[in-house]
Amino acid sequence: MIETTTPAEATVLRGFAAFATQDMETLGIVFHPDVVWIHHNDDRFHGAKAGWPAVAAFFGESGELTQGTLRVEPHTTMSAGDLVTVLARVTGTRPDGRRLDDQQVLLFRLEDGRAVQVDQYIGEPAAVEAFWA
Repeated sequence: MIETTTPAEATVLRGFAAFATQDMETLGIVFHPDVVWIHHNDDRFHGAKAGWPAVAAFFGESGELTQGTLRVEPHTTMSAGDLVTVLARVTGTRPDGRRLDDQQVLLFRLEDGRAVQVDQYIGEPAAVEAFWA
């Protein structure tokens, strides 16, 4: 596990741990009800998901499409105040054998200890697009 140096980093990493165990209750605490998640890639998940229900549905659909194999492993965090950047490895498989193994950058903006915005930047856009097609 990554050692954190700030409360903001600890909050974000708590979210990663909750995602790994499908702990929707904790995720609902980490993410503000009005959170906006922006997926920066031209695939089925591109664009903004506004509000916790939309983000939760995005998490659920990605888990269903990978039959529970989707993993997001944070490797490095950096923070400045309420901004936290995470370098993460995203892996998964689809039932037809397609595999995902992508280094991604996620930028979290927190307010009052909760994530209000997440920008997800894809490492290999074409490969990720093909995986989710």
